[in-house]
Amino acid sequence: MDTSRITFGEMVAAVSGLVLLIVMFFPWYQVEAETAGFKASESGNAWEVFAFIDLLLLLVVLVAIGVAVARAAGAMPAQLPAPPGMIVAAAGALALLLIVFRLISIPGPDVDIGGVDFDRQIGIFLGLLAAAGITFGGYTAMNERDESARVDGSGSAGPGATA
Repeated sequence: MDTSRITFGEMVAAVSGLVLLIVMFFPWYQVEAETAGFKASESGNAWEVFAFIDLLLLLVVLVAIGVAVARAAGAMPAQLPAPPGMIVAAAGALALLLIVFRLISIPGPDVDIGGVDFDRQIGIFLGLLAAAGITFGGYTAMNERDESARVDGSGSAGPGATA
């Protein structure tokens, strides 16, 4: 495995993907109930709270880390539907949108229950930052690969280029 093949953007996306995977085990939400002087609270991480979004976030993590590992191993497939950086950036953007959605809309009952509070915890905010890091890393990797193709001459000539 040759880590010198990995670009800065791919490294940022892979590290952010690893951070997102770890953060998914942190508390994302907390529910507190108080009644008749008795107070109880329970927190839940992404794996416990989400039914399907956690699997999508895991898929994003696997894409972000997988591209960097495949590049380092020299096993990057030649035919992909889009450049790897674009795939990582799109996956990161999906994760970012899903987390923003769940930041705004807390999972749980839609009714207001007296004495019960639903709160966001640190995990969802760290997950949001990690998803932004994956998106940034994918976008940067996409631009780095474009630049390297133009600099070394292996890329196609752009409009107005002379042969």
